[in-house]
Amino acid sequence: MSWQAIIPLKGAGERKTRLAARLTAAERDRLCLEMFSHVAGTLATCPLIDGITVLSPVRPDDWDGAWSRDEARGLNTELADARARLGASRILVIHADLPGLAREDVTALVEAAEASGAALAPDRHDQGTNAIGLRDGAPFDFRFGPDSLRRHRTQLPGGAIVRRDGLARDIDTPEDFERLARRPRERARLPA
Repeated sequence: MSWQAIIPLKGAGERKTRLAARLTAAERDRLCLEMFSHVAGTLATCPLIDGITVLSPVRPDDWDGAWSRDEARGLNTELADARARLGASRILVIHADLPGLAREDVTALVEAAEASGAALAPDRHDQGTNAIGLRDGAPFDFRFGPDSLRRHRTQLPGGAIVRRDGLARDIDTPEDFERLARRPRERARLPA
């Protein structure tokens, strides 16, 4: 049971623009890289994950793992191409903005996907999708964006839904950032 993980990461200056009223571009970049480092480090501790590929316009500094260049054709197209290039049947796509992610969260998602063929991790609003596990190489159209959970569930009616705090609490809005600041475990990932 060997899984390949893909972590999408936007390029510098494009990260977390909805936080622009609260953080400078440099602070947003630093926050995103800290959260990415946390997510990648958490995946690396999970024995079910055999490889991690970052999908980004440029290779992140201090990242010596696998990298797939994002050619700016849109996240869903880029993910489909990265999945095809990996050629792996078991794929986990997990977003980089999950500062509370724990190894147990990853294990729960992968085990649910193994059992059901696919698993979706919704955001805390039950509208977005923060992670997807696909057990086999069956065709799948990534539909990240507004209302992605519903659009992904339509394609995966038998897929498991994995609701865990570490998978649900992403950082998209100033309110998310303020909530993060109140959580001691994740506070270390905030810009100084």
